[in-house]
Amino acid sequence: MSASEADGNADKTGHWPRRWWHWILIALALLILVLAILVWAFSWDWLHGPAERILSEQTGRKVQIGAISGEKTLRPRIVVKEIHIANAEWGREPELLAAEKVEVVVSLPELLRGRTVLPEIHLIKPKLSLERRKDGASNWTFGAEEAADAAAPDERDEMPLIGLLVIDEGVLIYRDEKAELDINSKISTAVGDGSEGREELRLTGRGNLRGEPFTLNVRGGSLLALREGEEPYPLTIEMIAGETRARISGTLDDPIKFEGTDLDVLLAGPDMGLLTRLTSVPVPATPRYELKGRLQRDGPIWIIESLNGKVGQSDLSGRVSLDIGGERLRIEADLKSKRLDYRDIGPLIGIKDEPKPSPAARQQRSSDAQEAPQGRTQQASAPPPRVLPDAPLATQQIRETDAKVRFHGDKVEAPGVPLTAVDLTLDMQDGVLHIHPLRLGISGGFLNADIRIDAKRDPVRTDYDIRLRRFDLQRVLAELGLPDAGRGQIEGRIGMSGTGDTIRKSLGSANGDIRLSMNEGALSNLALELVGIDIQEAAGFWAAGDKTVPIRCFVVDLQIRDGIIAPQIFVLDTTDTTVTADGRVSLKDEQLGLTLSAHPKDPSLFSARTPITVKGPFSRPAVGVEAAPLGARVAGAIALGVLLTPLASILAFIEPGLEQDSDCTALLHEQEQKQRR
Repeated sequence: MSASEADGNADKTGHWPRRWWHWILIALALLILVLAILVWAFSWDWLHGPAERILSEQTGRKVQIGAISGEKTLRPRIVVKEIHIANAEWGREPELLAAEKVEVVVSLPELLRGRTVLPEIHLIKPKLSLERRKDGASNWTFGAEEAADAAAPDERDEMPLIGLLVIDEGVLIYRDEKAELDINSKISTAVGDGSEGREELRLTGRGNLRGEPFTLNVRGGSLLALREGEEPYPLTIEMIAGETRARISGTLDDPIKFEGTDLDVLLAGPDMGLLTRLTSVPVPATPRYELKGRLQRDGPIWIIESLNGKVGQSDLSGRVSLDIGGERLRIEADLKSKRLDYRDIGPLIGIKDEPKPSPAARQQRSSDAQEAPQGRTQQASAPPPRVLPDAPLATQQIRETDAKVRFHGDKVEAPGVPLTAVDLTLDMQDGVLHIHPLRLGISGGFLNADIRIDAKRDPVRTDYDIRLRRFDLQRVLAELGLPDAGRGQIEGRIGMSGTGDTIRKSLGSANGDIRLSMNEGALSNLALELVGIDIQEAAGFWAAGDKTVPIRCFVVDLQIRDGIIAPQIFVLDTTDTTVTADGRVSLKDEQLGLTLSAHPKDPSLFSARTPITVKGPFSRPAVGVEAAPLGARVAGAIALGVLLTPLASILAFIEPGLEQDSDCTALLHEQEQKQRR
């Protein structure tokens, strides 16, 4: 550069201009000086007023903060004493949140990089009260629900990085009027190595859930483990409500979204029906149960895979899923049982297993009966127990829930009833419960049923269509202790409708028909003669051995009107005797009132031929004879014996045998036409 040029670059004062970076250095130095002065003069109490004002405006609740102190480092420990946030006006607790002291360590360098890193959080005597009303309003919603949802993390790595969380003497209160849950729990942490995140988060609570004592124990990994996505998050939840207990234990790949579940679930208790009250998920009543499975989640669908365990004396396995994503809860289940005890099915339809009295109670009852004055024992005895189930149908759950349930039982244990396998499919849609088909192996044949329950109506209407195919009479009689007493295959159909929310009400108001028929078979001659009280023939069979008599036809046509069953046709026609029936059976009152009459086709000595009566309640039926006809025959015999000779009394027990063969063809044809209609 020439001298002239150098002189040209100089300013008028003769000084050289500084380069641009000189000015930046000067500005930075001034900024550092200002910051140093501010840090030196800064007081944490300056934040007290603005913090209270901003939090009160954001929450719409009165917020009070005590003293604020801290350190002037790149990782300051900020200490806040006495934090109080007011509750909603309708809340039962005075405060939503209160804490004696909160200590938080903040990493300022990480904060400048846009990351929230909190190496330590220490909460001393925090108390959080969460409440929800029946209308769904909650005290933790501050009128900015959308903002709260936006602030909530969507991904696991969006959680603040918390190195160590320590909670001393924490209290969590949760009240939910809709779920009828009221729990007061203690929350604390078991501190381990904070750098490795080995501390455990623990929550223990006691309270009430829908009237039942409730206990909750939760153990989870540290908040550091909650954020880090490399390792699954460990979680164990144990709940006890009354006698019902549940345990969920395992890991979650994403605890924020509750996805990637690898959880074992255990459910046990005295009655699965209690789960309906606790969870609002409709579950049928059962005897004592214990079930295990694997809990999984697919979006809004919760699935229990590999379900296995016992319900009463029956085993149960399969798969159950709950879809909570739609407007209506939907349940799907595919269940199996290798051995199904019939007593375990009873609670499903409202049949309760009556406890058996102890030997001491039976002895006391017998002693009381002997000491009771004559003629008053019957009055003092309790009324006969009812037989038809009266457990009310869960109509509200049927109206609010959809379901598809399939069940198969390999073997059914039912002493006295020759049952085999059972299959059923249950559809529940828009307030209508439809069981179709229900197939049950019975007595060598099978029963097919189609049952439709319309819970949208008031009262509830139930339609029954039950068909019996190849019902083996010989197997039934053998189960009743009468081997070789008869044989034949019975076909039948029951079609009726009733109203009411219990089986007792439904059958007590039913209208319809019952039709049974057997075209050929055989029946014990001894049984036939006993029905007719044929003393001579019965005594001969006892002495020489019983024989079977061919059945020409058996036709039953019963009419049901307002719960009353009355025989329209009842004919059991054999080559020896025709048996007919008359009377009525009340499903409403559970009373029997039938009369069986035997009409012989051959003359017989010592034939009383008086009708057999079947009377009394379903639980205590009484079989007897009509006193008036038999008494008249006995009176006639006595008169003949007095007026003539003792041998003449035999004449009163002789019948000419004028009964003709029943027209089986016409009866069966009439039965067939009715079934077609």
